[in-house]
Amino acid sequence: MSRILLVKPYWPYPYGKGEHTYNRIWPPLSLANCAAILEKQGDNVEILDAHALRIKPKDIKSHVKGFDKIFITSSSLDKWQCPNIDIAPFLETVRHIRGLTDELYVMGYHGTVDIEGILNKTQAKAVIRGTPEYIVADICQNKDLSEIEGVSFCSNGKIVSNPDGGNFDLKNLPVPAFHLLDAKRYSYEILGKDFAIFEMGRGCNYGCKFCNKIMYGARLRTKSKEQVCEELRFAIEECGVTTGYFMDLEFLAYKGLVRDVCDFLIVKKYHFTWCCQTRADSLDRETLNKMKKAGCKLIHIGAESGVQKLLDLVGKNTTEQKLVEGIEMCKDAGIKTLAFFLFGFMGETATDREAIFQFAKKLDTNFVSFHKVYPYEHSDVYLPNINSNKEIDTYIRKIYFKYYLRFSYLRKENIGVLFRGIKLFLGRLITLS
Repeated sequence: MSRILLVKPYWPYPYGKGEHTYNRIWPPLSLANCAAILEKQGDNVEILDAHALRIKPKDIKSHVKGFDKIFITSSSLDKWQCPNIDIAPFLETVRHIRGLTDELYVMGYHGTVDIEGILNKTQAKAVIRGTPEYIVADICQNKDLSEIEGVSFCSNGKIVSNPDGGNFDLKNLPVPAFHLLDAKRYSYEILGKDFAIFEMGRGCNYGCKFCNKIMYGARLRTKSKEQVCEELRFAIEECGVTTGYFMDLEFLAYKGLVRDVCDFLIVKKYHFTWCCQTRADSLDRETLNKMKKAGCKLIHIGAESGVQKLLDLVGKNTTEQKLVEGIEMCKDAGIKTLAFFLFGFMGETATDREAIFQFAKKLDTNFVSFHKVYPYEHSDVYLPNINSNKEIDTYIRKIYFKYYLRFSYLRKENIGVLFRGIKLFLGRLITLS
């Protein structure tokens, strides 16, 4: 029986200076998936979430001794779409582990898009590209690297990249190893504590040009109703989970499955509240009402822009009116909303930015998240020198104040929502360079 360690490294919390996303302390679902498969094949596996435990890279050595193989991710599933830009903490953690073992493997977005760079910087035995679950299992069965799809490694001074792997049937996944993660260490400030991440499917059929989907595989895949319901039952009844986030890129791409799972949660009457992310034009009143009864408290919606020419430019394939209608349906159903907006698209003018902000105020969601577009490799966005564009950061900082300190916003929200909104707003301000 092999001893396997799966590692999520430490990151600055709650943000990294100049980063585009928070470094929230959220559970590494992709590692829990890997662990469940490894347990089924008889391995002794542990998950070390150095981020949740606040174990800095220089202190990692005492936690990683005695394992036959160690796998470390630069981006767990909750960071697949918006990975960190500054990966110095990951590389430093790898450096300390690499001094203890030759059996070190890295996975995540960064090695997937920059094979040579990550192999050189980490000196890992192999890079796992794309979705890692069954690739990790193959490595732990001691198969020769040359026989494993989805890995890249050095051989005789040259980098060998085997054909892609990882695009498996999600229905084959076992229940994630939630028991190896302490739910009490995780939370989402809007929902609460005892938090877990779930997914019903993986991938998206839409073609938004700014979206980074390389980690998800080429096609939309879903789990079965029975599978998702058992995952929820196990997490809630046996692991103490009371809040959750379905991290599907487009939650309502499979409405039949969503409705079936909602029916399960309604019957069970769990003390469980949750959120999801979806497109505004995927919403309908019947499904929203069922989601509300099933414990849905919040929906994340990618509005992206309030200027039709920019929505068309980035392939969002929606309209301002559909965004308005979707948000109104959520309000009618009693579900809170958080809207994402992006600034800095090619050809965007100062007038466009102000129009986007006015549209955000018109939508009047409970929470907003304003971001500068980042040209992730393998997305279709081309934005030269975006990191040097301070004008956008300055504008975003200004409109955060204007949005959250509006009298109409302060007057209508209850004190709990106000506190959470302002906490989000202040945290986001600090991330701006």
